[in-house]
Amino acid sequence: MLRRKHLELVASHSVRHGMRGGAGLISIFMTLITGLVLAQCTVAPLELMDKQKAKFSEQLKAEDLDPQMRGELAAQQGMLDGEVNKKVISAARSVIDWVVEPSGDEQLDYMTKERPAMVTAFLVLLMLFTPFLTCLSGFNQTSSDISSRGLRFLLIRTERTNIFLGRLIGTYLFSALVFLLLFVVLGMYMAAKVHVHPKADMIFWLAHGYLRVMVFVMPYMALCAWISCAIDSAFGSLIISLLLAYMYPWVISLGSKIQPVIAYGQYLTPFGYKWWLFEPFGLKFIGGLLIMLAFTALLTFTGNRYFGKRDL
Repeated sequence: MLRRKHLELVASHSVRHGMRGGAGLISIFMTLITGLVLAQCTVAPLELMDKQKAKFSEQLKAEDLDPQMRGELAAQQGMLDGEVNKKVISAARSVIDWVVEPSGDEQLDYMTKERPAMVTAFLVLLMLFTPFLTCLSGFNQTSSDISSRGLRFLLIRTERTNIFLGRLIGTYLFSALVFLLLFVVLGMYMAAKVHVHPKADMIFWLAHGYLRVMVFVMPYMALCAWISCAIDSAFGSLIISLLLAYMYPWVISLGSKIQPVIAYGQYLTPFGYKWWLFEPFGLKFIGGLLIMLAFTALLTFTGNRYFGKRDL
């Protein structure tokens, strides 16, 4: 029987424990480091171009510069601005086309022309690491307490369903806070470092990206909840969660190079639908949302059912 007050208590305790526990601190550290490294990879080429633009600006400000030379430098600066924009879009399209394999030019144009291209490139790279970061946050929802028999004390006060769902909700909220911290830091970082896109557009697209990433987190958090309640070892839960999250897509990717029809096997996991979340708003985007919710519901139901029957 679900009890709202019990769910809130278990979830809030899970969030607090995640923030001060060793595994939670490692998750925070790894999420921030991974996000900042990926952001630096996308922003570093722009910094070199910004230095070139700064040199032109300093030369234009020189008082002893004759009018003809000033006009030539201004023209060169204008050409450089246009070249920077072209290179940014071209580089971002190359990264996105290689990683995403977009469904068509419409999706590619949406991700690089309608939205800030460098922000999109970062979000695309982050999506590849999202299952890994999610497993770091969610692998120890119940496994340690099961191995220590600590959950038996909770069973006196509430039902198993409240424990399982409360831990799942609390861990997801903890992960959402960690990703929010990352995106806030990245928003300030990109606003200071990236000058080829309007700051308001970058912040707006980062906010959208955060919501899409958190939708992608849901099924993997539910997977971790299921594995965590099935295994008495926290380390074993982490390893199996990572293997399930990445091994199957990797095998499918290798197999598709031998036999293209094998590629359809990716649609048996949430990993195969991740780029649907970056489609323009329409049927495919909505379908991606519904599929992520369906995977989350299925994995949550399966995990809760197993947790309700196992010996604690």
